[in-house]
This record gives sequence, structure tokens and C-alpha cells, in this order.
Amino acid sequence: MSKTVPKLRFFLLFSLLLLSWVSASAQSRPSFTVFLDPGHGGKDPGNMHNGYVEKKITLAIALKVGELLAKEPGIKVHYSRKDDRSVDLYARGPMANRINADVFVSIHCDAHESSAHGAGTFVLGLHRADKNLAVAQRENAVIYNEENYQSKYAKFNSDLIALNAIQEENLDQSIRLAAYVQREMVATAKRRDRQVKQAGFVVLYETIMPSVLVETGFLSNANEGAFLNSAKGQDLVAKSMVNAILTYRDEIALNTISTAVPSTNTVYSVQLFASEKSIPVGDPIFRGLNPIWYEEKDGLKRYFYGEAVSEESGALLRKKAIEKGFSDAFVVKKTH
Repeated sequence: MSKTVPKLRFFLLFSLLLLSWVSASAQSRPSFTVFLDPGHGGKDPGNMHNGYVEKKITLAIALKVGELLAKEPGIKVHYSRKDDRSVDLYARGPMANRINADVFVSIHCDAHESSAHGAGTFVLGLHRADKNLAVAQRENAVIYNEENYQSKYAKFNSDLIALNAIQEENLDQSIRLAAYVQREMVATAKRRDRQVKQAGFVVLYETIMPSVLVETGFLSNANEGAFLNSAKGQDLVAKSMVNAILTYRDEIALNTISTAVPSTNTVYSVQLFASEKSIPVGDPIFRGLNPIWYEEKDGLKRYFYGEAVSEESGALLRKKAIEKGFSDAFVVKKTH
């Protein structure tokens, strides 16, 4: 018998085993549902600068993202709209909630009277700067075109927004997803980095899963508007989002998601008080706050609550501590 026959048999057997393993791995991967929200639509065109229309561009990008994601085993894709129709802002989050989506990604284009350019990714939260407030106000302004907007949005105040318990729990994961999106928008789509930020967007307010809003660029900038309106530009932006979502999904699948934003060892904790006494972390004095720990220095034990990955989420922890009665609580930046 020729010596090549055993080698051929071995190669075929190895190939079959490898194919079976890949197939089994794909089938064993838990399903992951992505909800894509192309901004604006129907009677709401979004911003229109240099002849470009935001609602058309966001829809084109969302459909490209969905097409790419649909090729991935185990991924399900849903949309707030797949054509040019009006969808109220308040209804978009609940649409994702009803299908138990794992992530919510809202896609937009920005505009400004200056020559500003670049991409930025937002998560829900307090406005940390006037420019963040301005972005949120532009995107939220569409509510005034909706019927009965006073009653629909009575509980929403974008200037004084307070996250509910579920949103607070998801905030770190939203920031992580946003960090991946932002990283890819810079590396893959070659956009200027306008960073991850927090602001009070109506469309994110009703979601109960990790959620981000991506400002893909400025239509008011002639060059960037042309890029976003082109098939090549939309392909690169879509690929950026897909890469980010898959990276996040894989971390979830491997159970390696953590409370740290990529490429940082900095966390923000809240110091509640200092005492010479040793107090058990489960003591009622902490009024249900968790986790609690202490550091001892110079004979004093300094008691801390929580860990956050950004200054904004640290501020939310402090707000919660103050609500529990720790009026002197303050945020401490720590590097591990």
C-alpha cells in the first residue's frame, strides 16, 4: 500500500474532526440579540447639511451592520425601522426591551456650525459638559413633532436625568461597549476620536440593556458628510460597529466581561466616612450599599463603596450614597 494513503486518511479524519468542532462550537454559542436603531425617519429627516440627509445615512449604515451581523452564528438582529418611517423616540427602547435584546445601538450623524468632525459614542447619564448637552438637545428635539409629547415625556428631564437601578447596573457594560465602538471608529473607519461621553438621550432612557448612541460624524463638515454619504464610508462605519459588537459579544460568551473599560486601570470609588472602629461590611450602618470595603492608614479605617470605570459613573455612585444619607461622601480616583 502506498505511504500516501494513511497520510490522506489522517488528513481527512483530522479535517472532519476540525469541521465538527467548529460546527459544534458555533451551535453551542448562546444566542445574542442586537437591536439597531437608525436615527430619525419618516417626517423627521434629522439634520440636513451640504445636501446630505441624516435619516437616509443612518438607515443605510444600520442595514449594512445588520447584514454583516446576520452572517454570524447565533446572532439575531432587530431594527426600530428598516425603511423610511416615523418611530417615536419613546417607543424605540421598549421595542428592544420586548425582545430581550442584549445590546441597543442607536445610529446618528452630528452637525455643528463650526468645522467640527469626528465620531463620538454616548451612553445615558448626566451631561458633563455643555457640548454634551447640546448634542442631546439636538437629538431629543424631534419629540416636539410627536402627538401628545407632553404626556409621553412627562417623566423625562434631560437636564436632571436619574438612572434607574437597571440602568445603573448596565452602565459599566454600556461604557465598555461604547469604548469598543469608539476604538473601531478610529481604527477602522479612520474617524477623529471624540471619545465616549454621557448625556441624557430620550432614546436611551427607556432601555434595560447595555445601550449606546453613536454619532458617526458631522454632515456639516463637507468632507465628512461626503464620506458618510458614500458606500465606502458606510461600509467602513458598519464594519467598525460590527467589530465592536462581536468583541463585546465574545467577552460575554467567555464570561470575561469586567467593570474596567479597555486599556485603563483606573477606577472611581466613593469614600463614605473614616473611623477608628472596625465595622463589619454587612453592618446596617451602610444602609444596604454594596460592595463595601475599607483601607487602613494612620490608625483610621476609610470605608469605600463601589467601583466605577469612569468619572461620570463614579458621580452616580456618589449620588446614590448621598441619597442613602452619606452627605459627606466623595469620589476617590484609584489606580490598580
